[in-house]
Amino acid sequence: MRPTVLVVQPDPRVGPDRFEDWLEHAGLDLDVVRPYDGDDVPSADRHDGIIVLGGYASAHDDKLHPWLADIRALIRDAAATDVPTLGICLGGQLVADALGGRVTVGDGPSEIGAVRLDLVDVDDDPLFHDLGASLLVAEHHYDRIARLPDGARLLASSDRYEHQAFRVGRAVWGVQFHPEVSPTRFERWVADSPATAPDDAARLTAAFEHLVANDELIASGSAVLARRFADVVRRDAPTPTAATTAAGAHR
Repeated sequence: MRPTVLVVQPDPRVGPDRFEDWLEHAGLDLDVVRPYDGDDVPSADRHDGIIVLGGYASAHDDKLHPWLADIRALIRDAAATDVPTLGICLGGQLVADALGGRVTVGDGPSEIGAVRLDLVDVDDDPLFHDLGASLLVAEHHYDRIARLPDGARLLASSDRYEHQAFRVGRAVWGVQFHPEVSPTRFERWVADSPATAPDDAARLTAAFEHLVANDELIASGSAVLARRFADVVRRDAPTPTAATTAAGAHR
């Protein structure tokens, strides 16, 4: 039986995208729940790993999206029980917020496009080790992680935002960037942005073109992170017993 990862999708416009193929090829099955569409957020003990995706909401938009509280509870439960967890963009902000950090509105215009991160203290980190001194990633966010949870380990920073990647405890990661996103999906996000920031259209177009030009490099690093997260999930997943294997064969 293959390990199963719960994917919490907070927004219809921000799906698993490239992670779907990368994780399935790495030996995982995905169980996607969509709380915006009425799906319940299950408890952490139902799956071998957890990914919380991004979205257009703020991490504090509980009045508009009451299920954000359920995601934070899931993250706290996962951290307490060592279920491997990866929060992406909004998901990373929710990891920080749920575990005692602080999320605020970003400083100035959105951070968007291909952004180079400086990696710090990653030598023995299961996801970020041996990636060199820097990593090129895809970014699209307005809010920021202003303070990490107590005891969190900072893993990556950008010129504008210090807290780009971090780990809490043994196997809970938060990242501000989007390792899952393809240029096709990113283009849709850029197309949505001028409606709220019409004066920013030229910057958004240039950012998208720069991202496309660097997509091969961005994808190569992001795929490594996906495979390594799959490695952690498989490593920590319970070994099926003969009884559970036989039961699964008769389902």
